Amino acid sequence: MTWVAAADFRRAKDEGHRSHPCQVYGKVEHLDDRIMIGAVAAGSSRARLSHVGARLAVRAALGHLRSASAKAGAAASDATGHDARALYLTTIEAIQDELRSAVVDHVAPLQEFATTLSVFIAVPAGVAAMQIGSGLMVTRGRSGDYSVLFSDGAGADGGEAGFITDRDSAGRMRVSVQSGPVQFLCAASAPLDRLSLRWRDGSPQKEFFGPLDRHASAAPDDGEVHRGIRAFLRSDRVNERLEQDFALALCGYRRQGEIFGAPMA
Repeated sequence: MTWVAAADFRRAKDEGHRSHPCQVYGKVEHLDDRIMIGAVAAGSSRARLSHVGARLAVRAALGHLRSASAKAGAAASDATGHDARALYLTTIEAIQDELRSAVVDHVAPLQEFATTLSVFIAVPAGVAAMQIGSGLMVTRGRSGDYSVLFSDGAGADGGEAGFITDRDSAGRMRVSVQSGPVQFLCAASAPLDRLSLRWRDGSPQKEFFGPLDRHASAAPDDGEVHRGIRAFLRSDRVNERLEQDFALALCGYRRQGEIFGAPMA
């Protein structure tokens, strides 16, 4: 039994030849064969050092979860969400400690590092996720149906009240726990929701997630998942339709000798 997973990010197609760095970041890690963690962040376009904030927030979040791996596994298995909320509150504290150091190192105000943040812990029997600001997180279980963990609707704008650097970011944190077998998980920065969710009701489009799901489920290793993500993010289907930087993380879980994928039909 094992997870295969990867993450990547890309700058939006740039007609104006802008010079600032890519403002999004994403990363996944195996804690063991059973526990997968990951995070995606999108820096504010109004914050000069948001690219630093995005990388710092993701790395600090995963570092904290790595150091608390036993609690991470328990959080994803606790249907009440109490364990997940407690763990993610300490994760925010760890991130903010790193941000305070960055403020000193860069001699810059905290808000110059403004970034959204989505984090997940996935085990075969469930997912525990948290989000501050906008973002997209979708899962699929054995039924073949896709579920959105945080529902804002396609094209929703997290606005200024959704950054890890906000004074009350812990109070604005949303936590979602999904119990039951998990075979696919997709986490992405907000721009991709405009391609993947139905405008009418914000539900996931199978036409969008199905190919990603099948790729992750059939991939023999993380490297193959990563190659698929890179090809997808560089495709005209994505580049021609998005005007913001974007990040994507994919995870697929399968038992040894089995391949799980979304129905082809």
